[in-house]
Amino acid sequence: MQNLVLANVKHRPLRTLITALGISIGIVLILVIVGLAHGMLNDRAGREANMAAEIIVRPIGSFTAGLSSNTLSMDIELAKQVSQISGVKSVTPIAQYIQNTGTGIGFRVTEGIDFDSYSQTTGIELINGKAPSDNTEVVVDEEYAVEKKLTIGSQVKTLDKTFKLAGIYSPVVGSHIKVKLSMLQELLSAENRCTMLFVRCVNPQDKELVAKAISQATTDTQIIFTSDLPRLYSQGIPALDVFLNVLVALSIFISTLVILLSMYTAIVERTREIGVLKSLGASSSFIIWTIEKEALVIGIIGVLIGHILALISRFLLINFTSLQKVEFEWQWLVITTLIGIIGALVGALYPAIYAARQDPVIALSYE
Repeated sequence: MQNLVLANVKHRPLRTLITALGISIGIVLILVIVGLAHGMLNDRAGREANMAAEIIVRPIGSFTAGLSSNTLSMDIELAKQVSQISGVKSVTPIAQYIQNTGTGIGFRVTEGIDFDSYSQTTGIELINGKAPSDNTEVVVDEEYAVEKKLTIGSQVKTLDKTFKLAGIYSPVVGSHIKVKLSMLQELLSAENRCTMLFVRCVNPQDKELVAKAISQATTDTQIIFTSDLPRLYSQGIPALDVFLNVLVALSIFISTLVILLSMYTAIVERTREIGVLKSLGASSSFIIWTIEKEALVIGIIGVLIGHILALISRFLLINFTSLQKVEFEWQWLVITTLIGIIGALVGALYPAIYAARQDPVIALSYE
């Protein structure tokens, strides 16, 4: 039977290749889109969790996968109030401004900070240059400086303006580009306002007690532990899960439809061959299983092509666009493999049953 299946696949190589490519389209779409979404979210979650501060204080209801509107809704005076709570080592206010990357995919966040308190709270240190001295200067992290080939004095574009690079810091924490807090306050006409507070505890093991004290001392605030950020980011966009489910369903439909059309056409063309098999005593189950195995082989080829094309797409995105974070998670590789194979088997089921029901006499006389 294996020889018969392989012979059928090889008999029309162009059709086999086109069918496999049709299956691979859905696989590529899923892997690339999921890889982009999860890559960017995980990257930002990791950067924000990569700091000495244990607690983030935000206006209640403002956290949605780490994104916020470009409105500074928190009074900066709250930082002074929080700094007086027992167990708090340091507090720093943060302002965030979110922009489109310009590629149509993803976003770019610029943070406004008070460098001294930010450095003390998050643990970053300058490895080159100095802190911004006025609203025309910025600092960037070491990773971004290497990626963009920046040196002290280079021009950095953000917020639809051009800034001078004053310093480079490490480790990577939060957004890649940071301006003075007063710069974003001026831009958004929000004097003495910020997006959130980072809080560092005297003893990190006491963060839950400190968080409880902050919650009791403040109103309309949301307490988030930085250690929880990766999980919150992954769960923070319900619409993303709905979109991915729709994408998976669409991919299964495409795979099923492509294999159905291909196998049905192939069955019609091989009517006499099926008649010969039935006249030689081939059972209906034998014919169905033979056609299903042929679809399985094509499905596997489609999965392999899809994974290869997805890897090529990832390489092109990382090396020729600003989208540097495309993650292919193993569970999605398994999911796309199952999608390709299940779609092929389901799509071939009707043509297989149609072939098995052929009358051998009529099939032998088919021209």
